[in-house]
Amino acid sequence: MKKISILTASVSIFLLVTACNQANKGKRILQTDTPLTFLSVDQVYASGDSMANNTIHVKGTIEHVCHHTWKRFKIIGNNENHFIKVELGDKFPSVDASILGKEVNVTGKLLPVKMDDKMVLMWETQMKRNHKGEEDTEHFKEELAYIQNVYSQITTGKIPYYTTYTLEAESYELE
Repeated sequence: MKKISILTASVSIFLLVTACNQANKGKRILQTDTPLTFLSVDQVYASGDSMANNTIHVKGTIEHVCHHTWKRFKIIGNNENHFIKVELGDKFPSVDASILGKEVNVTGKLLPVKMDDKMVLMWETQMKRNHKGEEDTEHFKEELAYIQNVYSQITTGKIPYYTTYTLEAESYELE
């Protein structure tokens, strides 16, 4: 009986030591991983076509939160005309307006949205609908002027289409 107890104790100690060593190995691996590199919104616009339909990491400032669903927000970089719509989906809780102006790191699948002149007109109509009652604000006027400029560039042949981006979020973290 004493031999069984000693054998059991020895096996238990061996398993405990082995498990601890395995856990420490895992921790070391995690500690040596290279940190994620987050692209700016402007960098995404500079080479977005090459990243389309891939998982990327983006950092930006939250410029707008959708008050219809509370499951979407828009991030901008240095050029506020470059923006990425972030779709949170069902796996995330709703957000609220308190996140406006905060920096965020988002990881997700980048989806390009290529707009022709008809889609840009629909964008303008939707923007006006979403900002009803805000027609006298600077934000409304700037956004309308930007959309009309894009429309003009397409209809005059200066650009064949306008590309904007949506990011289907896999994770995000506010700073």
